[in-house]
Amino acid sequence: MNDAIDIPPDADDLAAPFQVTMPPRPYPGLRPFDENEWPIFFGRERMTDAVVAGLVSRQCIVVHGDSGAGKSSLIRAGVLPRLRQEQARCGQRWRTCITLPRGGPLGNLARELAALDSSGGDVEQMLELRRLLNQGRRAPEALAQALLRDPHDRLCILIDQFEELFEFARQGGTAECRLLTDFIVRMAEAPPPGLYLALTMRSEFLGNCARFPGLAEAVNERQYLLPPMATSDLLRAIREPAPPYGGSIDPTLAERLAADAAASDGLPLVQHALMRLQALRGGGATWRLDAADYPADGLTGLLSRHADEISEAVSRLAGVDAALVERLFRALIIVSPEGQVVRRPQPLARLAAVCGAPVDVLARVVEIFRADGVSFLTTRSRSDALGDEEWIDIGHEALVRCWTALSHPQRGWLVREVRDGLIWRALLVQAESYEADAQSVLSEATTGERQRWLKGRNEAWAERHGGSWQRVNALLSASVAARDAALAERRRSSRLRRGVVLLAIAAVLVSAGIWLRYELHGQVTQAQQQATHAEFERNLTQLRAANDDAARQLQQANRAVAALQESLGALREARQSGSDARLRAQVDVATGLIRAAQSDLKPADIAPRVYLHISAAGQRATAEQLRKLIGQQRLDGVALIAPGVQLVAEQANSGVLRCFDADECRGEAPKVLAHVNSLLETPELRLQDLSKQYGGAKVRPRHYEVWFGRGEVRLRAAAANERVLEALLPVAPPLQDTPSSVIGPLLVRR
Repeated sequence: MNDAIDIPPDADDLAAPFQVTMPPRPYPGLRPFDENEWPIFFGRERMTDAVVAGLVSRQCIVVHGDSGAGKSSLIRAGVLPRLRQEQARCGQRWRTCITLPRGGPLGNLARELAALDSSGGDVEQMLELRRLLNQGRRAPEALAQALLRDPHDRLCILIDQFEELFEFARQGGTAECRLLTDFIVRMAEAPPPGLYLALTMRSEFLGNCARFPGLAEAVNERQYLLPPMATSDLLRAIREPAPPYGGSIDPTLAERLAADAAASDGLPLVQHALMRLQALRGGGATWRLDAADYPADGLTGLLSRHADEISEAVSRLAGVDAALVERLFRALIIVSPEGQVVRRPQPLARLAAVCGAPVDVLARVVEIFRADGVSFLTTRSRSDALGDEEWIDIGHEALVRCWTALSHPQRGWLVREVRDGLIWRALLVQAESYEADAQSVLSEATTGERQRWLKGRNEAWAERHGGSWQRVNALLSASVAARDAALAERRRSSRLRRGVVLLAIAAVLVSAGIWLRYELHGQVTQAQQQATHAEFERNLTQLRAANDDAARQLQQANRAVAALQESLGALREARQSGSDARLRAQVDVATGLIRAAQSDLKPADIAPRVYLHISAAGQRATAEQLRKLIGQQRLDGVALIAPGVQLVAEQANSGVLRCFDADECRGEAPKVLAHVNSLLETPELRLQDLSKQYGGAKVRPRHYEVWFGRGEVRLRAAAANERVLEALLPVAPPLQDTPSSVIGPLLVRR
């Protein structure tokens, strides 16, 4: 704490927490409550008391619960205002700093701490605070010394949505995350006087805390699991905000809303429904919501229709692509390797790059979705102008689950994003094969389909699903060149075949013309000898007409002969260059390729593939040895293929073999599992049947995946002996025994 004169806070500072400014509406909607909305925050007084008691006594608390339980609202609109008021009654000054981990947890915290100073927020002050946070475990004392003005000063730091820290670490920010967790551990062990810390996070991410030293122990000692609201408290939260705004909620409607909240996403949907019903009811000094105002499809139907209305209004704006809303929300969601749907907030400029839209156009769309009374998107600040670095996030996970356009199991935007990601990863596998063998390109049919599919995507989008934009485009360019060359060869062969046909036709016409002229000449001679002069003249006229017809037919034959001679010239050139035999061979090959492309490949013709996924870089060497050993195995007379090893750090399992087709999971998958386990000393893999989760998507037949957890991976001694033989007998590289026309159209699931 600064060595300053002990001056008690002035009267204005102590009176400020009790000043009441009513929010513009009684229900905030889908987003969490803000600090200034404490006058309309009802029903969670017991939870607020418990959290305040824990925070005051220990100076550090971790509030966790399910999505939609109201963690952020409880701290922002319940705990922090209560503490400011209680501390003011005791003559203490209470200040709060709210931050999020997204995009850089220490930088965000330093910026918010700098903004506490009425003169601050300047770059120098923010850099100084950032340097203090770099001290890790010594940072709490350093911050208290720099920021607490006197013994009457109290400062509380709220790190909201703490689970975002783990996504930031997965993207490469481990060092910065380690400094922040060291700061948290120290605050749990020995917090300096006057400094307080509160965290909120979703309960399903508690296990991730064990990845950072001391964090799991700190959370265990300071955690508060948010319980569900009692029905009586929920009814208060529904009914009591209305009277100060001249409104009332019918008890029957309140009970219906409370019952529906218990069966769905709870408070966020109730707050949105009440906000929406009041808006649909219209303005006025007094208003009342009855059971008749509540639609038959309930909370989710209200939310989905409201989102559809806003989406349609945005699509009608001038200069806005009709598909931009879909691309926007798809870019803000990611599916983790464990199948969890996770929000993925991003800066506006990066989001515009992924969506392929100008920043100013996307900013107009975001403004509409984050407007008061909508709140489907949120931003870190409430400023009118959105900057390039302003972070955009979905207002609540309930929107992802309840908006039909997003969540439909067959046609939803989320399913489309997952399927597109699978296609991209399949192209990455094919690109790896092409780099090993230049002939391993996409089939002609797949090339055209992937050309059309790739037009709606860009390099920024590809980074979401593995990157390597240039590698995939190199594969596609080579596939287009191979397809065009094959088409040109077929056209040339077709012209030569037409020339041969014209030659035969011309020969027939010439023969017919010669014969006709000979017959006409004989008839003229006979007429001159046998007929009278008059009869001769009549016959001669008829014969001249017939002779003219024959001349015209002969002229047509001569033209056909000329065309044939041109074709014969091309044939002589091909023969002189020695390419006629090669041409026939190429025609045969092209014909074979056409027949092969038109025939359906049976799954039995596809070799089983086993993809290896590791969770730590130290496992790669052993996994590479295992990959080569798997390539030496045979399953029912067919060689197994292990294309490669991929590092996926964020996975939680002890070692599994995944299968994706119900029949394969019952039949072939146990055999593959036995083959792989016979090579492993540890771990012993178990079979994970994912056919129900992925039954709606196209998956390559006989596709299996090995996922290793963070434990040790060790081969059996017999397998080690085979590695000695491997050094003497080289093994063919992977993917060589699979036809290139087969690899392209297959989808590989991660």
